[in-house]
Amino acid sequence: MCGGGNSCHSRGGEHVCLKEVPIKGLLNLAILTLIKDKTVYGAEIYRALKEKFKVEAPKPIIYALLRRMEYFGFVASTWDVDGGGPARRMYKITEEGLEYLSEAMRGLRDVKNVIDVLLSEGDKE
Repeated sequence: MCGGGNSCHSRGGEHVCLKEVPIKGLLNLAILTLIKDKTVYGAEIYRALKEKFKVEAPKPIIYALLRRMEYFGFVASTWDVDGGGPARRMYKITEEGLEYLSEAMRGLRDVKNVIDVLLSEGDKE
């Protein structure tokens, strides 16, 4: 599971790790945002997540999300065999992925005000 800690709770057999909930659902959107304008390697996505979003997601999680998004038609991949080294998979967003991302961004904007208020109220003593 998540390793426990103060942000983990159980009730009625259901385990919730509150610390992990916010970013977990946003990681696929961050990846789609990173690849919406160009085709990239998985390693580039890993580095860009760290640099742009300050998220250190494990590489296996990133690749699992990429495979899942490819399965659902949001991402397409090809093998790059021209680089002189081992073949590497390159990822690009599809039209369906762009539509999904656009719809998700509208949803995020709708809840942004709620998040801003929660952060503001949560910081008060």
